[in-house]
Amino acid sequence: MIKGAADVAGKAVTLVITVLAARTLNADAFGVMALAMATGWLLGVATDAGLSMHLARETARRSGQARQLLVEVLRLRAGLAYLAATMIAFFTPRMVPPNWKMQFALIVLAQMTGAVIETTAHYFRGIGRSEIESAIHAAYRLSTLVLAVIVLLWWPRLDFLGAAMLAPALIALAVSFGIAWRLSAIGDQGSRVGASVLTPASFVRDVMPLGLGVLLSALYFRIDVYFIERWQGLEAVGGYNAVFRLIEALRLLPAAVMAVTFPMLVQAADTRLVRRIGGSLAVAGVLLALASSLGSSLIVPLVYGTPYLYTAPTFAILSLALPLFFLNYALTHQVIGWDGQRAYLLIAALALIANVAANFALVPSQGMIGAAIATLVTEVVVTAGCLYTLAARPSPQPALEAR
Repeated sequence: MIKGAADVAGKAVTLVITVLAARTLNADAFGVMALAMATGWLLGVATDAGLSMHLARETARRSGQARQLLVEVLRLRAGLAYLAATMIAFFTPRMVPPNWKMQFALIVLAQMTGAVIETTAHYFRGIGRSEIESAIHAAYRLSTLVLAVIVLLWWPRLDFLGAAMLAPALIALAVSFGIAWRLSAIGDQGSRVGASVLTPASFVRDVMPLGLGVLLSALYFRIDVYFIERWQGLEAVGGYNAVFRLIEALRLLPAAVMAVTFPMLVQAADTRLVRRIGGSLAVAGVLLALASSLGSSLIVPLVYGTPYLYTAPTFAILSLALPLFFLNYALTHQVIGWDGQRAYLLIAALALIANVAANFALVPSQGMIGAAIATLVTEVVVTAGCLYTLAARPSPQPALEAR
């Protein structure tokens, strides 16, 4: 319950900052912000490489090497994250105009720092202390919101906003690691450091497969902003990101349902439970899709202001994907719950191929609307792949560990 409330609060903070930024920043600044947040999020997923889930799982299993595992994982995780952040600084001039380079880099760094905090949070999950994770997450996101609101109301500049997003993240990272370090000492009970517990072989065998599927799904989920920027410019990126944030807010419903029902899906002996849950979510998605699509011309300007009315058709098309978004939450969780990680990886790869092909075909001529159609096509591929996988496995083998 506490974890779910913290997650909802975190999403709400992102939405509030996005709405306020859309109303106070100029179109180019808002577009740079959207591109930077998407880039930082994707790099965060890529540099995680499965380390977060590995840390949670192995912490739960080990009793005498918790601190060593924590240090090794976070050292590698932070190294990969900030190496990627440094490299992206060299490519920034190719992604945004030179006058936006510093602002772009600040927001990317803030997103990457948040991703490292999430890895530390998985340690608390591994020791069954999710209340610590939730408290840190809530304080971090609330502090970010307060600073961002102050900046956007009194000094609406993107560099100041980037600093306001980065400072709480750095503090939260230090606090998270400090608490984890202290708790790991209790778990180790004074044991001395031994041989490395995260070897190259174990990384390739146990860690990387956990991250590949999530990385591919993250790519097909947000890669469209780069196609839009390439062919339509920064203003279009900002508009598309604005309405996509509204869709993300609606997706909190199936995420909350899955947080409660996933253990039951893991233990299910047939598809009756996922059919019931998926059907209920799909119905909810249809209702929300109808309301959002039909009311798009009212909802978008109400939230973001009249200047963003031009994005209403894009929001209407994205809304049509809500039933599939909701259904796919249940289907993908069931596939993974039945130890179908390899099948999920294949589904994500096919979905990414479909998404890239659709974006190439539609975005140059249709712009944001083309990207929205590509998203809808991608979710159809995910639905078809999951249904085929579940139909082909009538006798599941429940997994002990799943994402």
